[in-house]
Amino acid sequence: MNKFVSVVRVVWLLLISVNAAIAETESSFADIQRILDSGKLRVAILATDAPPMIMTDSNGKLTGSEIDLALDIGNKLGVDIEFVRTAGTYDGVVGVVARAEADLGVSFLSSGVQRAKWVLFSQPYVTQNRRVFYNRASFTRLRRDLRIASIAQLAETEAAATLEFGVLADSINEWMLQRFLPQFAVKRYDNLPDMVTDVKEGRIFGGLHGELQIEYYMRRNPQTAIHVALEPRARLPSDISIAVRPDAPNLLQWVNVYLANHVGLLESEEIVERYINIPMRSR
Repeated sequence: MNKFVSVVRVVWLLLISVNAAIAETESSFADIQRILDSGKLRVAILATDAPPMIMTDSNGKLTGSEIDLALDIGNKLGVDIEFVRTAGTYDGVVGVVARAEADLGVSFLSSGVQRAKWVLFSQPYVTQNRRVFYNRASFTRLRRDLRIASIAQLAETEAAATLEFGVLADSINEWMLQRFLPQFAVKRYDNLPDMVTDVKEGRIFGGLHGELQIEYYMRRNPQTAIHVALEPRARLPSDISIAVRPDAPNLLQWVNVYLANHVGLLESEEIVERYINIPMRSR
């Protein structure tokens, strides 16, 4: 009996030691504990606004779907958020995370095989299509003269080599345009409004961009639809994920659990509806 009591006492003491060790650290994983110890999570976002994901409201407050997502991640982890706004492009955001200058990249990022060489990517939390848009008057003339009905048919004509398509520099759209519509010349832009303006005024023929931002822009600027149209046939699917620094695999797993339990897979339309009426700071 005494021997049994001794064994029970040893087991009990071991359990106390384990519980004490767990109490001293809030996570079993070093990459998560590092964040908990610092009390903050560094999140890379674009240096420029990209409504409705990242934007500055009329009071100068940072807001948008990605901002709210990052803040909720920090809340669930129990730490503050420090936004790192040093990257002017989406590839630049990936670079910030790859260099461990931020723990996460929350900037409406598509993954892709090239970016996945540098950072870890979470499961998708938004699904959307990349859409082609174009100058209505220009395409009406081309359709009449060339007897075509779609952008795909236009791409097979000699006229394609004379037409420019806009994309955001260092974005997944640049790669998609070069892969799927290589016949067209590429013009790189820093933001969507400037690109749409050039399409509207006929300085370039068309553009390629994510449907979320296009829909948001068109809803905020309905007069644009008089001059700019969306190609209904050209839809290139692209899922949106969170970038995680390469030395934080356990943080990645935590982010995936968070997304599965608290976010799910969002549709672009619901994001537009959520943020369409927020007054924005004028450009």
